[in-house]
Amino acid sequence: MTLIVSVRIPDGVVIASDSLLPLIGQGSLEAPVDVTCPEGNHKQKIQQPSVFSLPQTTFSYAQKIFPFCGKFGIGAFGAAGLLENKSIYSIIRLFEQKLKETSPIRVTDIAEKIGNEIHGLLKEQFKRENTSVDTIPEDQAVLGFQVVGYDDTDPITVEVHLGKAVHRRVQHAFGSTISGSQEVVQAIWGLYKTQPESQPPYPLFSLQDAIDYAEFLIRTTIDHQRFSTATSSVGGDIDIALVTLFDGFQWIRQKPLGKVLEGK
Repeated sequence: MTLIVSVRIPDGVVIASDSLLPLIGQGSLEAPVDVTCPEGNHKQKIQQPSVFSLPQTTFSYAQKIFPFCGKFGIGAFGAAGLLENKSIYSIIRLFEQKLKETSPIRVTDIAEKIGNEIHGLLKEQFKRENTSVDTIPEDQAVLGFQVVGYDDTDPITVEVHLGKAVHRRVQHAFGSTISGSQEVVQAIWGLYKTQPESQPPYPLFSLQDAIDYAEFLIRTTIDHQRFSTATSSVGGDIDIALVTLFDGFQWIRQKPLGKVLEGK
């Protein structure tokens, strides 16, 4: 899956993600099961198939954080398939070209436009597969985004979930927003409820504190999954970006993509 973390503090918004892309397939095993005939006491062993999910392969260099119009940051989570035979990265960058002429300045407007654009592509994809997004349960999303930036002078995270409909959640307050594989982070945050004095003082965070905290949440998730027997859903390099009111989007750390980027 993914873990996207954004941290809002007075001086900016940090957005970070892992780079792991697991592809999940179906497997099956057969085990003998005793079955009793409903019309008598006759018992017989049959082979009962058991279907389960397992990783077919993983890729460690997925692009999940994108700059947008120089002023905003986007983190993608959820399904990793193609829409219109294009990756989410390509779709977002192409949509960015369309919007450059309008000079968007509010992150809530950007989030609404991106949600509607990609939800339209999602509906077309389902239609080509002879189904409909209406089959998606109300409480489930196929994919989603965090969009970070500013409305006027307020740092904001907008979480966008795409499923049967488009659902947006706007986060104004100083703090963190997590999307994707949340179990480990939620366990950490559970301690804050029993130990309120241990909560992070977001209004007092420096930019470096926010960067370190976002990395801490993702790194702790990666390390926990490393020592677990469960299949890892978060891993690889950690990409981190910063959006500020005066300088817009800036990469803090971006994984190298081969020799093309050497020396840059």
